[in-house]
Amino acid sequence: MKLRKKAALLAAATALLAAPGVAAGQAAAAAAPGPGWHHVQDFAPEDLGGCHTRGQWYLENGANRYECRPAGVWQLWVLTDG
Repeated sequence: MKLRKKAALLAAATALLAAPGVAAGQAAAAAAPGPGWHHVQDFAPEDLGGCHTRGQWYLENGANRYECRPAGVWQLWVLTDG
């Protein structure tokens, strides 16, 4: 059951990145299977709260950790263990 949750988590991340306007490299990084950090979404510089809200959603759905990293925009990174 735990593996299904993680697969669903990665599928959700991939679906978010499949939206128009997202770079193909970002989608490939998020779709990569396996453990580790995955960049799943960018937020506007003024939307740190949105980044944390989405990060909490990932925690509730099987992620181990999340980070909102500053890079001109807020990048949401999610840690999975497999």
